[in-house]
Amino acid sequence: MKSFFISGLLITLMAWLSACSQTPPAPAPDYLLPGASHSGHSPLQIRVTLASYLDQGGIVLQLSDTELHVARQHRWAEPLGSQLQRALAATLASQTTLPEQGKLDLQLSRFQGVQSDEGDMAVISGTWQFTSEEQNRQGHIDWQGPINGEGYAALVEALDRGWQESTQTITQALK
Repeated sequence: MKSFFISGLLITLMAWLSACSQTPPAPAPDYLLPGASHSGHSPLQIRVTLASYLDQGGIVLQLSDTELHVARQHRWAEPLGSQLQRALAATLASQTTLPEQGKLDLQLSRFQGVQSDEGDMAVISGTWQFTSEEQNRQGHIDWQGPINGEGYAALVEALDRGWQESTQTITQALK
């Protein structure tokens, strides 16, 4: 009876030690929009406002018309609004025919992946408004494109592509 007790104790101790020796899984990576790595100074004041569910730090997936998933593990490396603002400023800085002063306000209601039966898409929606002493312009941002590949990295690439195209559309409207 004593040998069964000792054997059981040793097995339990060995199982506990082996569980402690396993390396915990690596944390999921943080993500940065590639276009946000460019820098440039725009003379315009730029403000990007996000829908509150987009401003929680996690990458957003829309699972159905009524369900959203804000990732807890797959997060933006820095606030999404800052990345979008920096990428837009870099695009505007490369243009020479833009107004030299003014304020550009953007409000994004969607910046997310969307799962559907037709295939997964990246979607960007919102509005923009430019105001200066001389003019007042506004428009809509409605972009969607396919996600080429699997996983969050592919979604981030698609969203970056969409943001670059959206900023080009805004730039053309401001000329």
